[in-house]
Amino acid sequence: MKAFLKKAVYVLSLVIVSPLIFIDRIERWLSKSEQAFVFMAQLLGLVPGLAGSCLRAAYYSATLDAASSEVHIGFGTIFCHRDAGIGRHSSIGMHCIFGCVRIGEEVMFANRVSIPSGKRQHLDETGEIVPTTRRTTIQVGSRSWIGEGAIILADVGENCVVGAGSVVTKALTDGTTAAGNPAKVLRSMAEDGNRG
Repeated sequence: MKAFLKKAVYVLSLVIVSPLIFIDRIERWLSKSEQAFVFMAQLLGLVPGLAGSCLRAAYYSATLDAASSEVHIGFGTIFCHRDAGIGRHSSIGMHCIFGCVRIGEEVMFANRVSIPSGKRQHLDETGEIVPTTRRTTIQVGSRSWIGEGAIILADVGENCVVGAGSVVTKALTDGTTAAGNPAKVLRSMAEDGNRG
């Protein structure tokens, strides 16, 4: 019964956001622009409560490159680019901003987490400002937990913990606990394995 109810809520949510999905499809077909996509993401970000989370999950499952409908996406949270994905049973808190990111399954994000599309979006290899934005897709591995206000600029492995307010500037391997600005490794499964 519970599975049927969840499916029914998803289908209803999909029907409600279908005009927005249709507009997104037209935008994709006519141009490379993401202005309509972002406008609708911001609009849906303002719908409160469980209803808002259901509508956002339905919209993103149909518009992102790879997204499950079985997710929780909090109030005020938006994806800025379609080149993103979110795995099953992941939960995103309120007021998070995501660029190009691939989120694994069962990942938990606290509030106000930011994941821009890489850390050198406006500079070339020599450090000069470039006229076009260069995007990098950030990976966040399954079963990781990202703390309040963290900024993720590099990949985070599976089963990682990133402390509140941390700024991740270097990739974190699987099973790492990191905190600080810039984030420093406090504990890793590799080190624990060497001790035993």
